[in-house]
Amino acid sequence: MMCCFGADTKVVVIDTAGAPVAAAVQLWPESNNDFFAKDVDAQVTFVRDARGAVSGLVLHQYGRHRPAKKRGS
Repeated sequence: MMCCFGADTKVVVIDTAGAPVAAAVQLWPESNNDFFAKDVDAQVTFVRDARGAVSGLVLHQYGRHRPAKKRGS
């Protein structure tokens, strides 16, 4: 799973490459940390460290909560 940010377009996209049906889905904000997809039943919560920097995310879908850590910097 990969999350991409379009700095110029202010769009957040999650790419589920490696999933049985891989697709890129645009996310829409509910709050500073919570986003949802309109095309599929899924929500994403961004996890922050003590300094407030994003350190990962949790994909909420089909009753499961799949955490993913931030790669690189």
